[in-house]
Amino acid sequence: ITIEKIAFDSWKYKHYFELKKMHGKNITVICLLCKPKMCEYSTGKNSTWNLKKHLDNIHKTTKLVARLDTQQSLKRLRCDEDIPLAANKVPLYVYTICIQNAIICGHPILTIQPLDIVSQPSFKQLVEGPNRKVMSRKTLTNHIDATCRTVRTTIIACLANMKSICTTADIWTAHKKSFFGMMCHWIDPTLLQRVSTALACSRIHEKRTFDVIASLVGEVHTRFSLGDKVVRTVTDNRSNFMKAFKEYGFQEEDEETAEVDHKFGLIFQLPKHQRCAAHTLSLIAAYDIYQHLSCTSTSAVYHLLIAKCSALWNKASRSCKAYEVIEDNANRKLIVPCVTRWNSFYNAVERVMSIEPLSITCDEMGMVKFKIHEIAFLKEYCKVLKPLVMTLDILQEEGKCYYGYLLPTLLKLMDHLQHLKADLKVATSLPDAIISIHERFTLLLDSTEDKHAKMVINEEAREISSEVGTTLPLQQQELAVVCVDSYCDNFFDYQQPAPQAVDAVADEVNKFLSDSNISLACVSKYPNVREVFLKYNATIPSNAPVERLFS
Repeated sequence: ITIEKIAFDSWKYKHYFELKKMHGKNITVICLLCKPKMCEYSTGKNSTWNLKKHLDNIHKTTKLVARLDTQQSLKRLRCDEDIPLAANKVPLYVYTICIQNAIICGHPILTIQPLDIVSQPSFKQLVEGPNRKVMSRKTLTNHIDATCRTVRTTIIACLANMKSICTTADIWTAHKKSFFGMMCHWIDPTLLQRVSTALACSRIHEKRTFDVIASLVGEVHTRFSLGDKVVRTVTDNRSNFMKAFKEYGFQEEDEETAEVDHKFGLIFQLPKHQRCAAHTLSLIAAYDIYQHLSCTSTSAVYHLLIAKCSALWNKASRSCKAYEVIEDNANRKLIVPCVTRWNSFYNAVERVMSIEPLSITCDEMGMVKFKIHEIAFLKEYCKVLKPLVMTLDILQEEGKCYYGYLLPTLLKLMDHLQHLKADLKVATSLPDAIISIHERFTLLLDSTEDKHAKMVINEEAREISSEVGTTLPLQQQELAVVCVDSYCDNFFDYQQPAPQAVDAVADEVNKFLSDSNISLACVSKYPNVREVFLKYNATIPSNAPVERLFS
């Protein structure tokens, strides 16, 4: 059976598309330059005109690189091997290309395998077959480099159309090596959905001082031509990050002055800095609560409980017999807290409290049993901290959490804690430690007055309206002009007041705030409010996404 030929296989720009299926006289492909959107396009088997037209119209700012696919020589293969064709008659060489693409973008990268895995005999035995050969390590490296350049070009072209962008940065240490990571986030203007992409994940060979961090952040922003599009850069509360943005960051009183880094010979200015709200709340849970409980009457009980729980976690981790006892009694294993994740400590304590025969389990493990008042304290501890855990989960959500979620979430957290105080019997002072949240979010919580917030929205919408030139409906642009009688000699003709212009922006904001529709789609009806939304909600309240990048 002769393999069917299609024009797409020999096209010089085929590497910008991914073949999805063949149907009748047409084929369907996915444009890789449009990602993260999954844009499908159809073209004839004998023509690539539609695809070339798409590149010329949509991606005209992208510099296209003509490249012949390495698998072109397979287009004249005959299917005389034992592997049958699929029901939709996709040619064998298409399967071969898919295998090669899976090797490039899938196995070595996603599983963090060494690139020389393609040279291993077991891997060759798995992949190779009739008319299928695994590429060499050098070829794989060249393919990865080419893919990396294409992805970078795609990201730059996509970011060129965005007005407001947020970046998140973090430093991670693993295997005694330091790594710098940065991600970029923005809101799709059409779908009003969060879009994120990785910008950097590189080694740090120098000491992690504030000037080195400032240089790394500025370098990534310059490499992707972000310029003044970055509205905020979100990091944790580490002192080196804080000092980097204090020394080289945006200064309200001197916006036009750029800082000079004499050590690196760079002239740059970092954008405005935003502290990670999740990290701040974790500090409250880890340190503020500890300091508060250490100064109250429950100090001895709290420290004794932490010691008992730590001993339980250690023994369950080191002793196979203790592990089996817990698994038999609780039908689940214990969670060991992680130093860098406060949520894991709460989850670990909650798991201990979920063991119903806790006294029997401690006896079988040879551990000191928990007393009744100690169990009561831990249950109230979990009850009080559960709203804080829920708040952290909300703020660390990457796709659906906007910066506008931060203030309502904090206010609701404080409201939950106030209502919990009446039900507590042992840990009565614990909510007061978390309510100290007001001290760490002073600037944000002090601006909760309705009139002040409304005034700020009006000012921002008016400023954006003058910059963007947003066109409002004609009736909102009209002036409230009262017609004056043309008979000036009329005795009863009184002088009318000067015409007063209607504040169209303030009227639009009022209509938006009074709109009963609370879905995100309603923003599209108010163009200036929509621009404010795109600008300020591009910022995310947490740098959790870049931490997930390291994971």
